[in-house]
Parts: sequence; structure tokens; C-alpha cells
Amino acid sequence: MKTSNEQLMEKMKNHESVQIGFTKIYADGNPPWEIGKPQPPFEEIADQVMSPVLDCGCGTGNTSLFFADRGLKVTGVDFVEEAILQARAKADERNLSVEFLVKDAMTLCEWDKCFASIIDSGLFHIFDKDELGLKQYLKGLTHVLKPGGRLFLFSFSDKMESLGVDGMTKQELYKTFADGWEIESLKLVRGECNPIFVAEFPEWNPNNGEPKMWFAIIRRKE
Repeated sequence: MKTSNEQLMEKMKNHESVQIGFTKIYADGNPPWEIGKPQPPFEEIADQVMSPVLDCGCGTGNTSLFFADRGLKVTGVDFVEEAILQARAKADERNLSVEFLVKDAMTLCEWDKCFASIIDSGLFHIFDKDELGLKQYLKGLTHVLKPGGRLFLFSFSDKMESLGVDGMTKQELYKTFADGWEIESLKLVRGECNPIFVAEFPEWNPNNGEPKMWFAIIRRKE
């Protein structure tokens, strides 16, 4: 008999496309990652994030708005229009200026913008580590991040395997960022999860058990 986690993962994979799947999740409300604020590691290193900032896979804008409230110039992109509409509504409600764009992270190489900092809170791990999509995404990050700029990455680790998620090992992360990047810090951390989602799937509660998420600060070499 399949666990609730396996059923959830299967449901996600059975959508006609990843984009349609995420659109449905946002439209239905209460995505598991929707906590109304940034993940804790971003708050802890907030002083290290320099403007202008790109928030890749910004969702409904919680992290983008946090840094905009600190006075930084922020652009948030997501390929799900419903998420961007919600992000813009939040920005209007809080009277914060953020450029929220419907944009696929696979097209960053086609962009003429450049950033001092890039935030990735949960986008990186949707790419299969053995597929070309991840390479294309990394190529795009290199294109839009200034030399010496930093990527702040919050992503699944291999500790998530018990939940049916294929995260990277420490060695795989270092290999992925071996060319043109330097991992300045990497640690396992606990994230936060939507309490409504946790009530249905308590085994996903990140505050129980060991830390399972990677948080990395990665510099693009000069």
C-alpha cells in the first residue's frame, strides 16, 4: 500500500505538465511551501544579500517582498501566472515595489538583465540532476549573475529520500557547481512547511527529526 507521500508525488508526476501541475496547486491554495514569509535561512543571512536581487521561482513573492522591505531592488520571476498574480497583489497590499514577471527560468540566457544576488528557494530541486534542464538552468544563472555575485540556494538534500524525493548529496552539489562557481558555505538546515499541508501529511514536518534541506551560498567566480 502506498504511503501518503508516494501518492502525493505520483499525483504531481501525473499532471499533463509541470507547469499545469504547479498552476493547479496555486489555484487550489495552500501549497506546502507557502508559509507567508521567507524560509528561515534567508532571514539569517539577509545582510549578505546585495541589490539588485533576482528571486528565481518566486512563487507568491514571500522572499521577494522580504528583501524589498529591506530596501533592495528585487525582481521575482515564476513560470506560473497564478503565483505571479498573487505576488503582485501582496506587493500592492504592502505598498512595496517589486517587479514580478511571468518568466520561465529556462529562458534566463535570453535575458539582458544582470543581478548582484540570486535567490533560489525551492526551484533548483525540481530539475532532475541527470537531465539537460539543470545544465540549462545553471547556464542561465551564470548569464544573469554578475561576476563575484552570489547565489543563495535552499534545496532538497539526499536526506529527503525517505519522503520519496530525490535531493542531491554534498558531493553532487560540489560537482554541479565545480565549473565557474565557488561554494562558500553549505549546511543542512530545517525548513518550514505550510501547517495546513503538515496537518494532512505530518511526516513532512521539517521540525521533526534531522535537518533535511541544503542551504548554500555560492559565488560566481570573477
